[in-house]
Amino acid sequence: MKNKGLKRTFIFIVLLIPVAWYLILQLFGDNRFSLALMAEIPSECQQFEEITIVSKSDSLSLVETNYMNRVIYAVDKRKATLVYESISFFDCINQSDVDLVLINKEGLWGGYDLTREGVDQLLTELDILTLQQSYGKGTSR
Repeated sequence: MKNKGLKRTFIFIVLLIPVAWYLILQLFGDNRFSLALMAEIPSECQQFEEITIVSKSDSLSLVETNYMNRVIYAVDKRKATLVYESISFFDCINQSDVDLVLINKEGLWGGYDLTREGVDQLLTELDILTLQQSYGKGTSR
C-alpha cells in the first residue's frame, strides 16, 4: 500500500515541476525586444516618413535576385515600403558597403548585405521595428 502512495506522490511532483516552472516564468519572466537606432539621416539626404527598405538599384546576380524576391514578398506582407535608390544615396547616409538599409523618419535602423543571413536579419529587425512602433519603446508578448 505504501508503494502505491509513493508512486502517486512521485508522479504528482514530476507533473507539478513543469507547471510551476511555467507559472514562475509568466510571473517574473521578461521577454522584450527592441531595436536601437544606428544613426540619424543627414538633412541633405532623402527622408522617408514610413518604415522603408532602401535597396541599391544596380544589377543583381541570380542568387541575389532570389534574396531580393524574399525581401519583396516580405514587404508585401508587412507595413513597409521598398524603394530603389542609387549608390549616391547610400554614400550620403555613409552606408556604401551594404545592399539594403532599413530607415524611417527617425533615422537609420540597420544596413544589410543581400545574403541569406543579411535578409534574415533584415526581416527579423523589420518585424521588431514594426512592433516597436506599434507598442512603444520595447515590445513584449
